[in-house]
Amino acid sequence: MENQEKILQHIKKNPGHTQSQITYRLDIPQSTIKYHLLQLNKENKIFSEKLFKTHYFPVGIDSKLKIKTCIQSNYNLNNIFKNLNKEMTLDEIATSCDISKSIASKRLQILELMGAIKKIKVEKKIKFCKK
Repeated sequence: MENQEKILQHIKKNPGHTQSQITYRLDIPQSTIKYHLLQLNKENKIFSEKLFKTHYFPVGIDSKLKIKTCIQSNYNLNNIFKNLNKEMTLDEIATSCDISKSIASKRLQILELMGAIKKIKVEKKIKFCKK
């Protein structure tokens, strides 16, 4: 199987992986991965989405599956999403996930951008909850 086909099959099986994750898992040089990702994108076989890093998806992926795979492929996104069982403030999320408020804030922005969570105002406080 050629590199381009290997990469396309990997993205179909593991949607939402970044270039570095694909490189690591397929053990193909980073420059080769980058070239084939560009070619696959030009051929409309995959598309990319910039969240905090660029993630690659097969064309036609369901939006719920896209969100799920992005969350699962990043430890901090997954950790925050799993711990978000009720309306929580940034401080509560950072504490429950044992991460800095800065990282929590950045990952919450990504989750909100993807449509996985929403930001609400409760008694003059900003809280986050799952959609």
